[in-house]
Amino acid sequence: MNHITTDMIIGTGLVIALLAAIFCGDSTELAQNIASGLIGYLGRTALESSKNKKEEVDSK
Repeated sequence: MNHITTDMIIGTGLVIALLAAIFCGDSTELAQNIASGLIGYLGRTALESSKNKKEEVDSK
């Protein structure tokens, strides 16, 4: 069963903000900062997810 997590909401919001900055704005610096934040956030989320899965396997 899939459920919506805060990580999904934040990730989606950052992607929407990045697309808006690219298509509606003329500031490449803003788009670069949003993209950098998105990559950092998703990287941290992936590391935490893999760590949690490893702990679940080790506990079984």
